Amino acid sequence: MSTTTLSETTGPAISTDSAAAPGSREQSPATTHTRSGGDSPRHVGNADGGQQTFGRAVRAEWIKVRSLRSTWITSIIAIGITVLLGAGIAIGYASSPEFADRAADAIISGNQFGQIVVAVLGALVITGEYSSGQIRSSLAAVPHRGRLLVAKALVVGVLSFLIGSVSTLLTWAVSAPFMDGHAGSLADPEYLGFVWGTGLSFTGIALMALGLGFLLRSTAGAITLAMTLMFVIDLPISLMAMKWDWAARLQGFEPLQTAVAVYDPFHHMVTWGVADSIYFMQQWQAALVFGAWAIVPLALGWLVFARRDA
Repeated sequence: MSTTTLSETTGPAISTDSAAAPGSREQSPATTHTRSGGDSPRHVGNADGGQQTFGRAVRAEWIKVRSLRSTWITSIIAIGITVLLGAGIAIGYASSPEFADRAADAIISGNQFGQIVVAVLGALVITGEYSSGQIRSSLAAVPHRGRLLVAKALVVGVLSFLIGSVSTLLTWAVSAPFMDGHAGSLADPEYLGFVWGTGLSFTGIALMALGLGFLLRSTAGAITLAMTLMFVIDLPISLMAMKWDWAARLQGFEPLQTAVAVYDPFHHMVTWGVADSIYFMQQWQAALVFGAWAIVPLALGWLVFARRDA
């Protein structure tokens, strides 16, 4: 009898407390985002609704690239090789009466070796994400694949330009005190062209390797193909050029040969338009071919990246 009475009393009491819940500290799921004191509901996410923009994609890519140990290692190696070879050859030329007049321009002698290291950097930026599986997180954050590719290309391009420019400046700074007055002057606009020209050539090579990375999705495959196009293929073509003229012309289309038109913009070291030589093209034509070495792999990489699952 008493149990019945307790049950009858408890039921309405619980119902009454529930009805009075608006004044209590316990909140229903519908009010979990409401501030105490009757404030307006809070909005989850960014003020603009969390919309992804190109600027944010670039910032995210820059954070990822600069946080990678491989970025710093390859950058230091690229600068170190370029400076050591360029400064060493420039100082050696300056100390030789036979080559002293060419010593100032020799600061770019190490560029090709620096470009090889920069190619490794460009490939690792994307192939490292595929090998670790991070590419899925990148696509979740930036679903627009074209935007993601362009953001990566922009970050890699700017970083490579800085590596190339800094390398040339350091080469000049290291070698100038030991060149007995044969060093060039950075106040000369043409001589300064070595600085930004080297930066552009490093950018082109890095973008070529980045495109190969998107295309092959393999660190070993992308680096191997990049090294083959830049360095390995030159040996058999050089041997064939001894016998066939068409092989000499083919050699003139190689990435490292056409890169000379970019990092030597005022043709201090090379004379262009010479028939029956690897420099048979005009300088502007060689520069366009070099640009194609960067653009075509990126375009092919984008086609694969846009159509294939991560």
